[in-house]
Amino acid sequence: MSAALSQPPTIVYAGLDESGSLTAESPFFVMAAVITAEPRVLRHLIPRAVTRSGKRLGRSAKDAGEIKWRNASQRIRALVLAKLAAAEVELFTLTVLKGGRRIEDTHFPSPAQVATVNTWIYRRWPPPGVLSIVHADSQRNTLVQLADMVAGSVYAWHKTGDKTMQVIADKFGATAVKDWRSIKGDGLDVG
Repeated sequence: MSAALSQPPTIVYAGLDESGSLTAESPFFVMAAVITAEPRVLRHLIPRAVTRSGKRLGRSAKDAGEIKWRNASQRIRALVLAKLAAAEVELFTLTVLKGGRRIEDTHFPSPAQVATVNTWIYRRWPPPGVLSIVHADSQRNTLVQLADMVAGSVYAWHKTGDKTMQVIADKFGATAVKDWRSIKGDGLDVG
């Protein structure tokens, strides 16, 4: 047996979220993925950043229920991204240039749509890794919340030139900016 086959496959976990509006006539939106082999290590990253941000200011800590880019202070954003920069993660983003179009936002309401997206991802996932896809609510999933913070930081960079995302720049495995029409032409039909 070859050495590659004698090793167990690496299991990775991905959190995926977006920033921006699909349905508004905005110029773009951003999708981000946070990939890690150790999601347990990241579980307390956001609650700790929230707690530390309150302590530094001598205030009571903010509830760390669901912290998103849009409702987090600049201090919490910076703390979360700094901790993410120090973690064993790889980040991926796709900025979709909408050209002012409104795009239907279905959030995969049917099992068939979920299966279509999962199949598309599985077919493009590089071997020999193992990919586990779980569709989860961001309130209960730290990886999804972290993906929201990454997507929010990239969105803010595109929209206003906000440089907060620079702290995680070395963690990007890939970034892409694509026009919506070219994405539709690539054949991902989930609607």
